[in-house]
Amino acid sequence: MPIDHPIGCEPIPLPEDLLLDIADTFGMLSDATRAQIVYMLTKREYSVNELAEFVPVSPSAVSHHLARLRAVRLVHTRRESNQVFYSIDDAHVEALFREALYHLDHVRRNLPDHPRPAAAILSGEEPHD
Repeated sequence: MPIDHPIGCEPIPLPEDLLLDIADTFGMLSDATRAQIVYMLTKREYSVNELAEFVPVSPSAVSHHLARLRAVRLVHTRRESNQVFYSIDDAHVEALFREALYHLDHVRRNLPDHPRPAAAILSGEEPHD
């Protein structure tokens, strides 16, 4: 039996502190470099230097972006010897990012609300409607 989450069950306005946290979370993803970093981290963990290969900024700038993402718990770290690896913080972050991809796919292709697997979006497969 599904368990209802207490947030969003009642049609009442959200408290100010929660609204600010939501704005901070989406604000972190409003930067294209940070969005690319989060996308890459939905695939596997990476070091700063590995991530710098996928974005048009220096490893130092990637490190700065990761610190900001870590501050709002979108990513976390794992230390191995003298190297630090980054990954998304939890499954909710991946789901949030994938839902953004679903939404954009529908907007760009003018589709009705009909979710399909993110893997199909990323591979360019057409839906089997």
